[in-house]
Amino acid sequence: LGIAKYQPVFERVTNSFNELDKKHPGFTFHLTGEPVRRSDALYQIVMDLVKSLGTASVIIFIVLTLVYRSLRLGLLTIIPNMFPLMFTGAVLAFTGQPLNVAAVCSFTVCLGIAVDDTIHFLTRYQLERRAGRNVEEALRRSFRMVGTVLVTTTLILVAGFSTVLFSELAGHRAFALMAVCTIAAALVGDLLFLPAMLNWFRGTEKDREEQDEDDQSASETV
Repeated sequence: LGIAKYQPVFERVTNSFNELDKKHPGFTFHLTGEPVRRSDALYQIVMDLVKSLGTASVIIFIVLTLVYRSLRLGLLTIIPNMFPLMFTGAVLAFTGQPLNVAAVCSFTVCLGIAVDDTIHFLTRYQLERRAGRNVEEALRRSFRMVGTVLVTTTLILVAGFSTVLFSELAGHRAFALMAVCTIAAALVGDLLFLPAMLNWFRGTEKDREEQDEDDQSASETV
């Protein structure tokens, strides 16, 4: 049933034991057993997942901001990279599946795949902009040159993970389902949300010119 169902029961029993401790000095009451230990372990795993994803998101944002030397681009990458995780979490909630170890592994693995797609598209977009093309033309060329690659790799990954959906082990099936959902949602985020945000939050031509001057100066220095 998942930790969300069991944890309130365990807490209620533990509170009752605490009252017994007060009524009977010298005696100690505590809840034990394999379900309790597994519940505590899974709760710790979930908390570690939240911390790791939060830390990874901050690190990714900082690295992309420094690499592209633009706070605007760094901020724009947050939604495309977080959308796959939020979508997969919604699928879990909608289907009533618990957050288990397989789900945790899927979250952490697929976050890297989502970021990889974002870097490919954003790098091509910047190259097109530095070549003197406007936003619309840069986005169209990025779609033609990188979009096809992202679609192809996504189809290959989805096909590969889909074979695990026929496994007899429930944990393997859960991992495959979440991986397929996350990878597919990452493609939507990078080919729908990211271009739309790049078009909406264009920045200024002055920013691009300053970026080109910085690149030229760096090249001359090298």
